[in-house]
Amino acid sequence: MKNIFKIIITIFLISFILVNAKLAHSSYWQAFLLHDYNSNTYIIPYNKVDQNVDNFPNLTLSALPMKAIKARYLIKLDSLDLAKNMLKKAIKTHPDHMSLIDMLASIYLKEGDIDSAYTLSKLAFNKMPNVNNHRSTYFQVLRRLKKVEELDIAFEMVKNKSESKSHWYDYIFSKVTLENNKEEQKGLIDEFKQKFPSENQEGITTLINMINVGSRSYSIFSYFSNIGDNYFREENYIKASEFYELALSYNQENYLLYENLAIAYDLSEMYSKALNYYDIVIDQFKPIDGRVEFYKGLMLIKTGDAKSGCKYIKQSSDKNFILNTTKISASNVLVSLCSNN
Repeated sequence: MKNIFKIIITIFLISFILVNAKLAHSSYWQAFLLHDYNSNTYIIPYNKVDQNVDNFPNLTLSALPMKAIKARYLIKLDSLDLAKNMLKKAIKTHPDHMSLIDMLASIYLKEGDIDSAYTLSKLAFNKMPNVNNHRSTYFQVLRRLKKVEELDIAFEMVKNKSESKSHWYDYIFSKVTLENNKEEQKGLIDEFKQKFPSENQEGITTLINMINVGSRSYSIFSYFSNIGDNYFREENYIKASEFYELALSYNQENYLLYENLAIAYDLSEMYSKALNYYDIVIDQFKPIDGRVEFYKGLMLIKTGDAKSGCKYIKQSSDKNFILNTTKISASNVLVSLCSNN
């Protein structure tokens, strides 16, 4: 009898040690995996995820099912069927966890199953409307279905929530995409500025630009502009200028496009065209960052007009311009090139 008792105790202790070792190993990897999840990154390679995320334990320390963690990486790898199966199993484990519902809705959206995406994204949003991922998926579906009234109702649920800044951006973008009511949209922009007076203006400026030129024209502008940017990065400045010109025909209100076009012509040694676009930026848009004055000044110095060039370098220096790629400041260029002018 004693021997049987010893055997039972031994088996229990071994099982206890194995379980705790397994939990310790899992907890170590969960720290990295949950950091990836919360930061919306994919730093951990999938082979490590595949090795270390399984059925034990079922839940992470944050109560998120382990299968959901694995499904997230599968979505990134475009293994959507495997991800769906993982998420459906995870939902059985934790049916009230709305992030699982939202992830599954996002897969259906990618696959074009809009009815399933709509049902699930609406469920996740209505249960937890203030979660950015839930709103983002639901608003994407509503844009696809052109459900403007439902979009308006959804926005009323979140416009004054703690994460409302992101909700506002997404709502205004959706309205610009779905409707052509510039007066209403500009009213929303004014309301946004009053609500968030210290908000960085870059994002809202983009929305204003979309309102002014129309969502379709803005989409075509973005397409050509991105191709131009790719050619610019490859230092094919002539091709870059061709696509920037195409983009310009769809959007004449984006000063960065004029600026990039001027620089592309400058680097292609088409100086008269470059000068024309530099002047448009300076005279019409009056940017405050000093970038256009810096490049125009360098071009004028390069082409023999050092006096005028140094005047523009001085203006750029007064605006504290620093070239991001090289960290060269306009003030240093002023000292090195313009000390005699």
